Amino acid sequence: MGKRLISAGVGIVIGVSILIFDNLFVYCAAICFFSAVAVWELTRAIKCEKLTVLRWSSIVMGAVYPAVMIIDWANFLILPVSMGYVLLMALVMLKCHKEVRFEQVLACGAAGGLLPVALSSIILLRYSECGKDLGIFMLLYLLFCAWFGDSGAYFAGTFFGKHKLCPNISPKKTFEGLVGGVVTVGIVTTILLVIYNNFILGEQQLSYAVLIPLSMVASLVGVVGDLSASVIKREYSVKDFGNIMPGHGGVLDRFDSVILVAPFLYVVMSMLGGYIFA
Repeated sequence: MGKRLISAGVGIVIGVSILIFDNLFVYCAAICFFSAVAVWELTRAIKCEKLTVLRWSSIVMGAVYPAVMIIDWANFLILPVSMGYVLLMALVMLKCHKEVRFEQVLACGAAGGLLPVALSSIILLRYSECGKDLGIFMLLYLLFCAWFGDSGAYFAGTFFGKHKLCPNISPKKTFEGLVGGVVTVGIVTTILLVIYNNFILGEQQLSYAVLIPLSMVASLVGVVGDLSASVIKREYSVKDFGNIMPGHGGVLDRFDSVILVAPFLYVVMSMLGGYIFA
C-alpha cells in the first residue's frame, strides 16, 4: 500500500507540473516519452523481446512520431516518416523471414504506429481549433472522462455489482459498475463546467447540454479501451504491462482507456466546433 501511495503521489506531482507549464514543447516531450515507453511495454507483452531490430524500430517510432504530429513546422514529415516506417517493417520481414512471423511484424508495426497517434491526440485536442482558447480545460475534460469512469466503476461495482459485464475478459467488471462509472463522469464533468463557466471563462460559456452527454459517451469508449487491454494481457498471460509506477503498473496500464478516449474526443470535438459553447 505504501509503495502504491508513494508512486501515485509522484505521478500526480509530475502530471500537475506538466499541466501548470501548459507548454507545447513540454507536452510534446512528455508524450514522446510516454509513447516510447508504451510501445516498449506492448512489444514486450506480446513476446517480441528477441526481435531486436523490429522491436526497437517500433520504439524509436513511438518516440519520434508524436513530435512530427504535434509540432506544426514538422507536420510535413508525417507522410515521409509513416512511409519510411512501413518500408522498414517490410524490409525487416524480408530480411528476417525465417525468424520473424508476419503477425509479429503487424503487431510491432501497429504498436509503433497506433500508440503514438492515439497519445498525440491528447495534445492535438488541447491545441485544436475549439480547444486552443480553453487553457487546460480540454486536457482535464479528456482525463476526467477516462479516469473518473474507471474510479466510479470500481466503487459502484464494489458496493452494488451483481451482474458480470464480461467475465471471460475482466471478471470483476459489472453492469452496475459500468453505470456507476458513466454517472460519475457526468457528475464530475458538471462540476468542472461549473468551475470553468463561473470562475475562469468570461462571457463565452461552455455548453452543459453538449459536453456532459459527450463525456458520458466518452467514458464508455474508455471502457472499450480498458477491456481491449485486458484481452491482450489475458491472451499473453501478463499481469501488468510495465512497472514504471510501482503498484500501479506501466504507462499502458494507466492510459489504456485514454488511448481510445483521446482520438475519439479529438475527432468529435473537431466536428462539433463552436457547438461546445452555449
